[in-house]
Amino acid sequence: MNKIILTGFFIITVGALFAQDTTNPANPTAYEATPGELVSEDEDLDKLSAEEKAVRERNLRAEELWKNADYRDYNRAFAELHQLSNAFANNKYRLALSSYQSGVNTIIKMRDEVELFRKEKAEEKHLDEKWYWQIVDRKAREERIIQRMQDKAKLEAVTYFTRAVNHLDEIKNPNLREKPAFKRLLSAVYRNWVMYQFDLKNLPQCIPILELYLEIDENEKEYPAHKYLAQCYAFQEAIIKKYKTGTEDQMFRFRYKKNVHLLRAAELKYGKESAEYKHVVNLVNRDEIISVQP
Repeated sequence: MNKIILTGFFIITVGALFAQDTTNPANPTAYEATPGELVSEDEDLDKLSAEEKAVRERNLRAEELWKNADYRDYNRAFAELHQLSNAFANNKYRLALSSYQSGVNTIIKMRDEVELFRKEKAEEKHLDEKWYWQIVDRKAREERIIQRMQDKAKLEAVTYFTRAVNHLDEIKNPNLREKPAFKRLLSAVYRNWVMYQFDLKNLPQCIPILELYLEIDENEKEYPAHKYLAQCYAFQEAIIKKYKTGTEDQMFRFRYKKNVHLLRAAELKYGKESAEYKHVVNLVNRDEIISVQP
């Protein structure tokens, strides 16, 4: 019985520990402006030798002669080489940027509509309400309407962010994938995808995207990413414990990963010498002790 109480207390504490750090609703993304192209398609022309320029001109003439709008590849091996080109990368990058901006605009529009709805409802007169329960019932109906507005917009935004991820994944050139602009956009798309999937209660789906996010440059030092990941692992652990949908080994693995990212989030936010970090260490130690008790 004590094991269940302590574990439940820990999961609740995980959720409450960073509650003051929720995303600012007025700022759905902190994304820097990015140019419409990933790289100039002609940036290497000046570096070509006379022979290389002649080969390029010859190929352009040949492509013009063999131009066929109805041509379809039987073997994709040669066509996939096109994914390494600057032109292909720029096209996919522009499509990804457009999808990302559409997703962000969807969230901004939804928040404006919710604010307007709340304002209109606050100004309405309800002279027919004689009992307190009527007020409570009306406000509950209004909140359900708002929740539907939010969920619909977030689902639509996630669809846009998913398209953006797919477009960026199609850029195969390893040098272009290392461009700062590519990494900034990919990070922004991942970040927003996770935030709104998390809001929609799709926590297990967030785990692989968060792990990819942490691998990009300095993203590992962003404590909110670890906070979100700890929550997702806590959810997975609780589901296995409650519904017996996995093995005990899987549950312990989720618990371990939850604790790792919880500690990292506390370390990055408060520092290892802080009282907050030491408090989290105590919670984690208690959680690990529960794991090994017979």
